[in-house]
Amino acid sequence: MEDNTRAVKQPLPRQIHLAIRSQLLDGTLRPGNRLDYKQIAKDMGVSTTPVREAVTQLASEGLVQLVPRLGAVVPSMTRAVAIELYEVREAVETFAALKAAERIHPRHLEQLKEQLETMERLCAKSSARTDRKLPPKELKQFLDADISFHQTILLGAKNPALARTVEESQVQCRIFFADRGVHTSERLSLACEQHQLILEALVRQDGKRASDAMRNHIRNSLDHAMEHLEGGLEA
Repeated sequence: MEDNTRAVKQPLPRQIHLAIRSQLLDGTLRPGNRLDYKQIAKDMGVSTTPVREAVTQLASEGLVQLVPRLGAVVPSMTRAVAIELYEVREAVETFAALKAAERIHPRHLEQLKEQLETMERLCAKSSARTDRKLPPKELKQFLDADISFHQTILLGAKNPALARTVEESQVQCRIFFADRGVHTSERLSLACEQHQLILEALVRQDGKRASDAMRNHIRNSLDHAMEHLEGGLEA
């Protein structure tokens, strides 16, 4: 009960920050979109001052870009940025998988199994559809389970610094590729298969196998990101 009270009493800029961040993650705000401070303030029933504070925080996190005479813009992905983000993820998350194999609590393993089951259930729905794509609401559920899977491994490594280091890269990758044209049933199926290999290695407490499986997964994701960019979906 106390936690709920604290959540309700969060500072107004923080509430706005979380609301905008959610729109970035679910694809409502897409790369290239400009954030309209007045419209955001109107929609949330506040002045523009806390909106500007929230956007400044988002900019410090690399989630929006402040452009002179234009304001805040959702940045587009480039090859260089993609490589930087995935290099950070590869370095940190492969090490986290190695340590998680040694330290992970059974509770976290159960959470990983549940998150993977969610992804597999939604992947099956995608495969059964004529267009072989999930509608936005269900795609968001898949992507939420996906990022939670990775975050649970970071928690399982029992090193908070690892989680803080990689969180920004994970969120930026999610934002840049939130559009559902990228997430075909084949892509979702491959993600499930790779997550399954990571989970199996963690259950066996095989650090090398877990680390190798994570590295392969992240490199495959980078390859997919490059295909996406080169296909002209993000100019």
